[in-house]
Amino acid sequence: MTKLHTNPERTTALGMARYGYDFLEAAFAVDKAVGRNEGYEVVAPIPVLYLVGHGIELSLKSYLLQHGFTLAELKTLGHNLSACFDRAEQYGLAKSVSFDEHEMGAFRVLDDLYSTKQLEYIVTGAKQFPMFGPLQLFAVKLFNVVADMVGFRKHFEGLVKA
Repeated sequence: MTKLHTNPERTTALGMARYGYDFLEAAFAVDKAVGRNEGYEVVAPIPVLYLVGHGIELSLKSYLLQHGFTLAELKTLGHNLSACFDRAEQYGLAKSVSFDEHEMGAFRVLDDLYSTKQLEYIVTGAKQFPMFGPLQLFAVKLFNVVADMVGFRKHFEGLVKA
């Protein structure tokens, strides 16, 4: 029996973009509600970082599906955001969107936490966290470009011009 999320008729680039939008929208809503509290002036709450990471993962995987990747090929990338990003770059992402050094730095720092599940499970010791502003810009710019490619009608407005 095929699992529903591994069935290419049921898991599409458009569907992944929709879920990516939902995760990012939830992240931004939580940041607006909780992230303005004392202690979160620079670093967003952990649930916000996780939601942004998942939104970025779905955006990148949507891009890759749109460019001919199979679900089986996506599975080999796991939850490694940098691996997904690097593959998307190989398939022309840089022709559609560019990121500055602060946005890329925030993305790479997030991936160090996200891909190792440190945003889901407690790992003691010192960690580096991304600045939320550049991370949010990265996520929005990426998502808006992917949404256009796959025909998803919603975009994040007001944060950046894609």
